[in-house]
Amino acid sequence: MLFGIPPSEKPNLYILGIPWDNSSSYRRGCDKGPEAIREATSEELYNSFNESLVNLAEHWRYKDLGDVKVENFEELVERVDDLVKRHYTGELFLFLGGDHSITYATFRALKKVSQEEFGLIYFDAHPDLYPEYEGDKYSHACTVRRLVEEDLVKGKDVVQIGVRAPTKQQIEFAEEHGIKIISASEIYRCQKVDVPFKKAYLSFDMDVLDPAFAPGVGNPESGGLTTRELVEVIKSIKTEVVAFDVVELNPSYDYKGITAFAAAKIVREILGKTAKNELTLHAGG
Repeated sequence: MLFGIPPSEKPNLYILGIPWDNSSSYRRGCDKGPEAIREATSEELYNSFNESLVNLAEHWRYKDLGDVKVENFEELVERVDDLVKRHYTGELFLFLGGDHSITYATFRALKKVSQEEFGLIYFDAHPDLYPEYEGDKYSHACTVRRLVEEDLVKGKDVVQIGVRAPTKQQIEFAEEHGIKIISASEIYRCQKVDVPFKKAYLSFDMDVLDPAFAPGVGNPESGGLTTRELVEVIKSIKTEVVAFDVVELNPSYDYKGITAFAAAKIVREILGKTAKNELTLHAGG
């Protein structure tokens, strides 16, 4: 049971695993990520409170929709579209990757079904703004660019956090389209992040963390955030979370579950933060 949260047939939280790893460009194995995250969020390890003493078990009821297993990316997009359309009526969605290309499918599905305007907060060592990578326009290295170019999100409504491995061409694209990039160096100096939109989809590539705190990733990049810095950034963000994902966890390269436990920490703090925000709104705060 997820952090002691009760399962329910009338959930306000859906969980969907997407063990897609076909566009990983370095170390394969992220298809085992959903299983590792589920195991790391077990109530056998954690109580149901987050750092702000929000009792997740009092607010959330979840339903795990299992894993989407497909042969190609087109089928992946269609399956995620169908599942979100069949279940979403305003509930929070947590998507478990898989490589970062899954965010194209999940963000697209939520945008189509909800018909709402929301931004994208993208935690990653890499900006993922290549026009294509190794001949693949939907590679995990192209995710944000595809979302912007296909007008699923405006560049001005994208904030990228923790970037430390960009290219000149990717930075030029970001500047041209109004994408805000907050580097790992900037986070090191200040863990408070302001975003210009009221609602957001949050995407967490585990390589936003330094390999010392997340060794089990597909594309490790030194000089990253500590887990503590990331938690403080999460706390600082003032926005309504419509959905979030955790991707690029590669258990084959993890050591003693360090990366999986960091992923669990992210999930728990987001659930607590989102519950706290909703409770404040319902109280008229």
